[in-house]
Amino acid sequence: MLFPKNLYQEITEPKKSGTHWLLVPLLCCIVPGLLLVLFWLLRDNQAVMNFWVGRITTPLKQVLAAVWNLFPFGMAEVVWALGVIIAVVFLTRTAYLLIRRENRLQRLIRRGLAAVSAGLIVWCCYTLMWGVNYYADSFSDQSGISSRGCSAEELYQLSTAFAEKCSELSGQVMRNGRGEVELDAPAVLSLATEQYRQTFQEFPFLNRTIYSPKPMMFSRILSYMGFTGFYFPMTAESMVNIDQPDCLIPATALHELAHQCNVAAEDEANFVAIIAGLHGDDLTYQYSSALMGYIHLSNALYSADAKLYREAASLLNEQVRGDLTQNNQYWKALESPVEEVSETIYTSFLESYGQSDGMKSYGKCVDLLVAYYFDGQPSGN
Repeated sequence: MLFPKNLYQEITEPKKSGTHWLLVPLLCCIVPGLLLVLFWLLRDNQAVMNFWVGRITTPLKQVLAAVWNLFPFGMAEVVWALGVIIAVVFLTRTAYLLIRRENRLQRLIRRGLAAVSAGLIVWCCYTLMWGVNYYADSFSDQSGISSRGCSAEELYQLSTAFAEKCSELSGQVMRNGRGEVELDAPAVLSLATEQYRQTFQEFPFLNRTIYSPKPMMFSRILSYMGFTGFYFPMTAESMVNIDQPDCLIPATALHELAHQCNVAAEDEANFVAIIAGLHGDDLTYQYSSALMGYIHLSNALYSADAKLYREAASLLNEQVRGDLTQNNQYWKALESPVEEVSETIYTSFLESYGQSDGMKSYGKCVDLLVAYYFDGQPSGN
């Protein structure tokens, strides 16, 4: 028989005699392991990475996105939930077998190899579907907008412009009785793809069929981990945390859509989200993107010159100040060791794919904004 009737049992349960009980789990480790080694050997060959992204993974993700877009819920959440359930069942059964059954050492080795093989398979799939994007042509490479240093005066001028834009738009978005931005998240997310029309014209290399981000059912859990959303390449879905303050949900949606366009680096995805929102025709998206841009710019300006930061901040009206306060208080209240661990893991993940600044790479969005507005706006290829 080519495949055993019960593959799970073949992988995790040793036979009473012989050494063939190691064969299946070892093969499940070796194959993805070799693929990962091949990737690391070829990752600096940009032509190979570009070919893989352009001819293999992008068409595949377009098909996956079209399929899962037919469902109103996020299949990414289903996959994550199943993964957690399988892990709990696996660990529970492992403990039971080690306590109650014979051949404990064989069982421990076999189930340990099964766990390693599962991890390698997931890592391999993620690398081949998304990790390659970190080594293909970046947004900066294709757009001609190069990240550069900037002066405190440039930061001040751009922060001022964004502060004025935020104040101008703040009264044109839906608010509740407390003055907070209040949105119908699913309805707003359904408009996200439309905001990319002008951006696709300006940067044609981004242009492709994109699908609306989906609201997460387990958004609160994502908040405790310190994340506003994520892109899941195995289902090609963009997921948005809708538990966060509504003022930044639209900008988050545009950020996750940038990943659908193969913008891998987080700083570049933030830049694309800000530009797409400001150039879109929906006022809610314009405001949210302007607010995201101001947050990045003002944080950089504060580090460069606190006095100029205060001058720029003085241009914000009470509504904008309230939105910033609400956002800061929300994330402050959820600070916990869980968030610290999540940030550490994600930073290590980014660094493993050559993103040397880890989560701090979000700050490079400022350099791209300064280059875009002060050095002209080159058209993408």
